Amino acid sequence: MSKKATLKQCLGIDVSMKKIDCCLSFYTEDLKIKVVATRGFENSPDGFIKLREWLNKKQDNGLALYVNMEATGTYHEEAAYFISGVGYRSSVIQPTKGKQYAKSLDEKNKTDKIDAAMLARMGLERELTLWSRPNETLRILKRMSRERIGLIRDRNALTNQLHALNHSFDAFADSVERLKERIALATKQLGDIELQMRKVTESDPELSKKTKHAITIPGINFVTAITVISETNGFANVGNRRQLVSYVGLDVVMKESGTLTWRPHISKRAMPTSGQDYTWLLSVLLFTIKP
Repeated sequence: MSKKATLKQCLGIDVSMKKIDCCLSFYTEDLKIKVVATRGFENSPDGFIKLREWLNKKQDNGLALYVNMEATGTYHEEAAYFISGVGYRSSVIQPTKGKQYAKSLDEKNKTDKIDAAMLARMGLERELTLWSRPNETLRILKRMSRERIGLIRDRNALTNQLHALNHSFDAFADSVERLKERIALATKQLGDIELQMRKVTESDPELSKKTKHAITIPGINFVTAITVISETNGFANVGNRRQLVSYVGLDVVMKESGTLTWRPHISKRAMPTSGQDYTWLLSVLLFTIKP
């Protein structure tokens, strides 16, 4: 039997904190998907080098290689940057999309190896949005904005503790003083972060111009504007209001079947942001983009 020609190839990567499970699959001319090879590597620079060496031996070098992976907190980021750096085209999908696709395959088992094969198959069958390397300045600002929001939450928790302690019987003075010092430190660090964010923004003329335009909107200050801009990578993948609504999980979902109709509800399927809730920040700029 003659060897079937390969029409498309995709590497599926299931990412965890310490390792990545990889599955290379081909889409052949008889419209079938063939698993070529599977292997696990460390989720580290040394592991990525071994991954590339393995791919050079296994892939069809006459075709472009696509890579498909899920956004897994921050654990997928090093792999995504490495893949982009060596020139492979990749997609970073929402975990909910991967989960929905897996259900369509009627696969009862779930392992890292199976998930990698599922992601490879998905990349072969679907036209997925390609991941673009984030602007470096925006990447730094996004980290700082997330640090700032985490610090605000910490300070609020400390303030609540101080309030409770001050209203307790015979509060221990040293404990009160330590709480006050921690609140003061958090307040100082918040000011330091905002100052640093302003300096980084001003170092990029285009970003500075975009931010100044955003803060002309009533109710939008510098921190809100730069947080929204950095979280969306400068709106690089958002072209209209509908896309931004979906991005933040505020899109309305309708469901009907025969004579049954369910009440419309908000999807809440936003892009993952490492546990932080930026919905309120992103939504304030919905009407700054043309329909």
